[in-house]
Amino acid sequence: MIPDRAVPFTAALHLLALLISFFLCARDCTAQQARPTESQVKAAYIFNFGKFVRWQAQPQQSSDSFDICVLGKNPFGLALETTVAGEKIDGKNIGVKNLSNVAEAAHCKILFISSAEENRLKSILSTIKQSNLLTVSDIPGFAERGGMIELVTLEGRIRFEVNVAAVSDAGLTVSSELLKVALKVIGSKQAWEIDK
Repeated sequence: MIPDRAVPFTAALHLLALLISFFLCARDCTAQQARPTESQVKAAYIFNFGKFVRWQAQPQQSSDSFDICVLGKNPFGLALETTVAGEKIDGKNIGVKNLSNVAEAAHCKILFISSAEENRLKSILSTIKQSNLLTVSDIPGFAERGGMIELVTLEGRIRFEVNVAAVSDAGLTVSSELLKVALKVIGSKQAWEIDK
């Protein structure tokens, strides 16, 4: 015969096991649903690049916001705005602006150049050269063609390449911590790849 107090204890163990099973299933289901989209991953990269780059002081620019701009067709939907909502870089609130013309980029800190602008890339990069503006794109060969940070997809993962010569020419300084995790660094005495 089982003692009376053992019955509630056994029932409690069964209940606990059931709750743990339910929790594990819910966690796994949520993890599958919460997998970030490509746009969300790229938006997170762009936001974090702003933390690892230093801009020269520009006295004529007294903006209270740190503007991340998208030139051309915006591939992010609301992902970029959602990622930076409530965040700050250098003590400034982050704003997201969509641009139709590169001439509107004067007050931007980071300029994402949409792949829709690939045919105009040479002209765009020429226009903003030495403008104290960090350029980012997922256009193939962007870093090799004079852009600063190229988002690349490798084995299903988003990685990035950095053209340090282009960064330096624009008067920006990039942290060595960012370069350590780059897939490729271009523009030093020789291009080199970091272990994948």
